[in-house]
Amino acid sequence: MKSFGQTYARLVLASLGTALAVGILGYYPTLRIAGADGVTAMCAGIGVSVVAGCVGAIPIGLAGQGDPTRVPQAILTATAVRFLVVMAITVSVVFSGWFERAALGLWIGISYLAMLLVDTLYAVRVVGKMKGNHP
Repeated sequence: MKSFGQTYARLVLASLGTALAVGILGYYPTLRIAGADGVTAMCAGIGVSVVAGCVGAIPIGLAGQGDPTRVPQAILTATAVRFLVVMAITVSVVFSGWFERAALGLWIGISYLAMLLVDTLYAVRVVGKMKGNHP
């Protein structure tokens, strides 16, 4: 079984790859609709979701190293942590006034959904490996 660090590094790489894909797909439409300020806000929104997803995945990864009965609680904790982190960063960034708000909010939502897919696949992988090691 791989260590927490190895599986977490794979999650981070998958999150960065997903962020890059979302950014590439959204670049031209955002530039066309919201201009250069919208693209900057898009990058910030994607960054918020990547950070929240990576922080939120920590409880699942740690639970995957121990008792399998703690995994459901870890999944719920991860969901709460991810949501709280994205909300805290979003409020901070929105009130900073550094980014165009409409594009920022839109891209936080879009990228949050994309990162949720990555985090879900990570949780499924961790749980699946635990089931293979614990009859």
